[in-house]
Amino acid sequence: MYKRKALRGRLTALLTVFALLASLLPAMSASATDSGATVTASYTFFMDDVNQVKDGTISYADSPHNRWTAYQSPNATDWVQTDYGTATTRNKVSLAIYSDGGGVKAPSSYDVQYWNGSAWTSAANQSKSPAAPTGGQLNTVTFGSVTATKYRIVFTHASGAKSGVSEIAYDNDTSGGGTGNPPTGGTTSASYTFGQDSVAQVNDGIVSFTDTPRNRWTAYQSPNASDWVQTDFGASTTANTAKIYVYDDGGGVKAPASYDVQYWNGSAWASAASQVKSPAAPTGGQLNTVTFTPVAATKFRVVFTHASGAKSGVTEIAYENGSGGGTTNPPGGSYPQYQVSVISPSYGGTVNGTVTIKFYAPGMQNVWARAWHQPDASNGGANGYDKWFQRVTPDANGYGEVTLNASDYPTGPLTVILSAWDSPEGNPNYTQSDNCYLQLYNSGGVVWKRGIPAAPAQASGMSVLYQDDFTGSLSISQTGAGATYASHKPDSPGGSDFGDAIFADYESAYNPFTVLGGNFLRIRASKTPAGYVDPKGWNRTWFGGMLSSLRTDGTGVAATYGYFEARIQMPQGKGTWPAFWLMSQNSISQGVPSTAEIDTVEAYGHNAAGACQAKHWWAGSPEMHDTHCLPNGFGFGDMASTWHLYGTKITATDTIYYIDNVEVWRHATFDQAKTPMYFMINLALGGGWPVDLARYNNQVDMYVDYVRVFQ
Repeated sequence: MYKRKALRGRLTALLTVFALLASLLPAMSASATDSGATVTASYTFFMDDVNQVKDGTISYADSPHNRWTAYQSPNATDWVQTDYGTATTRNKVSLAIYSDGGGVKAPSSYDVQYWNGSAWTSAANQSKSPAAPTGGQLNTVTFGSVTATKYRIVFTHASGAKSGVSEIAYDNDTSGGGTGNPPTGGTTSASYTFGQDSVAQVNDGIVSFTDTPRNRWTAYQSPNASDWVQTDFGASTTANTAKIYVYDDGGGVKAPASYDVQYWNGSAWASAASQVKSPAAPTGGQLNTVTFTPVAATKFRVVFTHASGAKSGVTEIAYENGSGGGTTNPPGGSYPQYQVSVISPSYGGTVNGTVTIKFYAPGMQNVWARAWHQPDASNGGANGYDKWFQRVTPDANGYGEVTLNASDYPTGPLTVILSAWDSPEGNPNYTQSDNCYLQLYNSGGVVWKRGIPAAPAQASGMSVLYQDDFTGSLSISQTGAGATYASHKPDSPGGSDFGDAIFADYESAYNPFTVLGGNFLRIRASKTPAGYVDPKGWNRTWFGGMLSSLRTDGTGVAATYGYFEARIQMPQGKGTWPAFWLMSQNSISQGVPSTAEIDTVEAYGHNAAGACQAKHWWAGSPEMHDTHCLPNGFGFGDMASTWHLYGTKITATDTIYYIDNVEVWRHATFDQAKTPMYFMINLALGGGWPVDLARYNNQVDMYVDYVRVFQ
């Protein structure tokens, strides 16, 4: 890790907004009508599909890959046409414009046209919102009502790029809120809004459950037990459905304990009648839908009763007047063949109680869902067991659902593995298989193996020098000044980085660290937002996280002839590079030119079953390097399915490595490793492997239960 330069991942999708449910966005339900139309284009990039502009799925990211683009087109303009085959009246079109910030950008302009029977004609009185074409969001055009068999959008490409869209939906909007469409406009306000959030973003058409883009309202730090978010339409508006996209970071912002949809009756707020909520309990990281008796009012609001020890948040709220028809599941055909793609709940989301996991697995005939379970009457082993809890055969489109009772599983990080094969259950002759690791945080469940245990045998005769079980606020700064930890490798005045991820700072807008449930440290790796410039000029497009027990001034926690141990649950995923490792303090505190490095564990996410240990004496006498890798390094589970203990004991003669208190490697202790050693825990990316986390919406998490040092 000290000197290696990892491969640079290719910039693919800079926008991480993933708005999967078309029913949220005005006029997107019109695509149900468009689904019977024929869609063509003047040019389509070979990896894209023009038919996906009418399938009801909106994705501004690479997973799912659902779009038309004119990338590599030789034309200055290109068009996408919708042919209804019969005379159809339209006065509005909504475009979900795709932009990756590179070869595909929002067009410089676009024009709505219709076929008048002999020629293409521009629609009259076009009014566009926003006025300038904007990528990564909905662009809406109203125009003079016209009846025609064919409509098209003509895109004039931006300089040096081509245009793209994820969805195009035409509508005949005579009421401003026809069946299934949310009332448009409205002014939002709230009883309290955290200073870094914006209540205006709850009706901007952007759904984001992550920090990039940061698009949400939260009541973080509110002094109130409950808070509300109001939408004032300014005129009487009928609604019978509210769609609430609940944000939950697992820390200070969580799904509310409860919520209530209310309307203004002219003199007071009243609860909407006959409210039916799905899911029944408020759930973060996904859509929460409420239907109620239709009511006409100028103002609606949602009152959130905050969960204990946290406040509420949402990324979008939309009111509708409709039948609730259609499906909230995107149609098949837009997901990778022979791969499990989870669409709900969101990766990294917080769950509790009964959870429905929705996924697509095109080409697969057999899917098993499993998760690590604490010991019980039927499986009494101390380390728990891999519980295969439900099997399902996907439908013809590859769609499937399984139900997880999260209350029956350990509190804290919970990884559900969806294992799939292209042969039926009982038939071992498969040719394709896949494992999808759905990382979740279980806010309920069973308390099991949490916190710092008794000292292990390998620490016999030693005393605890330092321990942290992350039950309070994290004390960390860029250099470690004024804090316990540094957020960078401390071998330069401002700290240094390595690999393909920028080690983001705790104080920054891209803070990767969160203490969840007052018990677990989460370190998150995620994609940088569009336009973000790598501060070191290395063209890195990812964030990761690092904590070091040594500050850049050479002070901090270090032990001579010590035992170092941490309990960690790591992420699976191509290019993830989590580690717990040690280096010599005197390289920094005394300026010794050589450096000892002891890698207690160095893991690579493409093989969750494997684990490596290593020793390095950089510029040593003699310089030495040795790596010990086990392709199947665990006595139970793998690095991502459950917790594991990783430890290193350094003595005057031997350095000994442990996984789950079992020795896995040892070697003679070289000279500089006999000096004080400090520890680092990081979620890096790369390490010589290409980074591809698209299937996980470009986000993975590493969890630390505790770290301790004996001497």
